[in-house]
Amino acid sequence: MRISSSYFTMLLAIGGLLSGAANAAALQFDISTTVTVADDSYDGPYQVSDTITGTFIVDDDTANGGPGSDPGPGTNPGHEYTSFWEFNGAPYSVNLLDVQEGTSFSSGTQAVVVNDGLAITADDTGGMIPDGTYDWIEILGATTSDYCPLPGGDCSGDPNSILVADGEEWTLAIFATDDSWFTGGGIPQSLPGSYTAFLIGFDFDAVGNEIGVVLAPVDTLTVTAVPVPAAVWLFGSALAGLGWLRRKQTT
Repeated sequence: MRISSSYFTMLLAIGGLLSGAANAAALQFDISTTVTVADDSYDGPYQVSDTITGTFIVDDDTANGGPGSDPGPGTNPGHEYTSFWEFNGAPYSVNLLDVQEGTSFSSGTQAVVVNDGLAITADDTGGMIPDGTYDWIEILGATTSDYCPLPGGDCSGDPNSILVADGEEWTLAIFATDDSWFTGGGIPQSLPGSYTAFLIGFDFDAVGNEIGVVLAPVDTLTVTAVPVPAAVWLFGSALAGLGWLRRKQTT
């Protein structure tokens, strides 16, 4: 049987789309944790001894990073990083649920801070981990807005002056106990062999002041790949096309 050029072209197109979809992936970080610290100024829904379950979903392909991304090292003192990646809109999101109270936090903005072999002290993390050099990432979600403290409100020439304000920011921080988890500024696609992880929540007022903090060591943490619906659909279409072709060959 001779395959028509138009049908062959269609199959090639499906294959190309399927390949492209396969390269686009999202990672889902599922956590369960218990709040151990909630300072007196924090007025959010999560309190000491509350159990929180949550899901952080982020793209593992830095090529999909948004305009706020910074693939180069950040050198702002106290906020150094190897690279910073920002993903907006579905499916990249943060969802947290207070099991006891039924309250929740959700955010459609996702950012990932990558730190490759960054030396930190116990003071940097409030004593959460000892002095050392670590590979670590922070996965962030927030309902905050930006606030510019400069006169006239123009921070366009000094983006480091922009402060998060008027909302909550929640971070899943994962510290590898050695510095061989990953290299470069890419987003790791799996957990390290051993790690320490924390869920950290910050509450900010309208002018960027931190007015509360919640700390919860992570009890369980798993990472899975999120299926891409388009890839599934295209795969089904390709199979259907191949089945049709096989039937044509046998008639």
